[in-house]
Amino acid sequence: MERERRGLSSTSLIRSYNVVSVLQTLYREGACSRARLAKVTKMSPATITRIVSELLSQGIITEHGIGKSNGGRKPILLKLSYEKLFIIGIQIRRDQVALGLADLKGKLMRKTSYSPYSLEPDTLIRELVQELQNLMQNANVKKEHILGVGVAISGIVESERGILLQSVNLGWRDVPVAEMLEKYLDFPVVVENDANAAALAELWFGNPKNVANFLLLKTSTGVGAGIIYNRKLLTGPRGMAGEIGHIPLKKDGQPCRCGQQGCLETYLYFPDVLKRYQSETGKELKDWLELYTKVLNRDPVACQILEDLIEILSIAISLCGGLLDLDMVIISGIWANFKELLIERLERKFQTTLELSGLKKKISVHCSTLGEDSDLLGAVGLFTQKWFTPPI
Repeated sequence: MERERRGLSSTSLIRSYNVVSVLQTLYREGACSRARLAKVTKMSPATITRIVSELLSQGIITEHGIGKSNGGRKPILLKLSYEKLFIIGIQIRRDQVALGLADLKGKLMRKTSYSPYSLEPDTLIRELVQELQNLMQNANVKKEHILGVGVAISGIVESERGILLQSVNLGWRDVPVAEMLEKYLDFPVVVENDANAAALAELWFGNPKNVANFLLLKTSTGVGAGIIYNRKLLTGPRGMAGEIGHIPLKKDGQPCRCGQQGCLETYLYFPDVLKRYQSETGKELKDWLELYTKVLNRDPVACQILEDLIEILSIAISLCGGLLDLDMVIISGIWANFKELLIERLERKFQTTLELSGLKKKISVHCSTLGEDSDLLGAVGLFTQKWFTPPI
């Protein structure tokens, strides 16, 4: 019989139900009085006084100015100390595991990465736990100030139970990642597909702070999409929303590893792009910068690769934008480095498609600005999403 997973609360102070309610209220309100806390959380003034006293003594919250009075003494306002509460982010890939410790504003205080000794689930998890303990020790952070852990992983995830249903990248199937980590850690653990996690990172820490509906196209270890709809992550009942990498979008297109032709991943997955260039020219490119330079120098094969990319991306964006009524599309991963060569031409091409279809709307395209830390921030944003209501 499967044991019941620990929820987002535990016996330690900052993960007890009442304290979580107080912290969440302070996060949403910005600053508020003890009386306001009691009213919003529906707790007694005595309970609020006890919780506030303990949080003040630990430095997790501070007294921050004087509020307006409705008669009687002016209330003292309380505010979160963002730099005293932390979330651990973990990203698991076949060739690298990355760990980061971030504060509530998404600032990475410390990070590390390593190549896993083994991809066998039990072995990898035990090694990960040891690396995590080293990270916490080196950061000199109190364990009781850590809210929890977010794990971003390539594959199809049943996030409610924290189970990785299948990952071609890792060769895993039906692995209870959250349960395995919680066995070693006294923290709640949340697990999600890496593209979904990256979309949450953009929601919390990136460009679309005032955008309700957007799609993030992840182009690193494969191709996937994370969808934010009404500022909430859209995963679908089986966690498969956004699995667009192997949907054929171009008739008689480039052959794909899956056996089909014209799949989106064939044009975006960079190792496949490099193989295509080598097969058509007999020359090997080492990285994205060499391809970028080839395009600038008008190399015909490199330019055709970019043309094909823009064509298939515009089809994907037009389809998703019209179907989901998106406001924005964000490109992350390697292709974000091609911003100057992509954005204007992409927007012009798919905007024409939308207008010819009678859809009078504008969808903006951006490249992610979160850089090399986007995956770790995605894992942090994943837990942040579970912990707090997104600011609007």
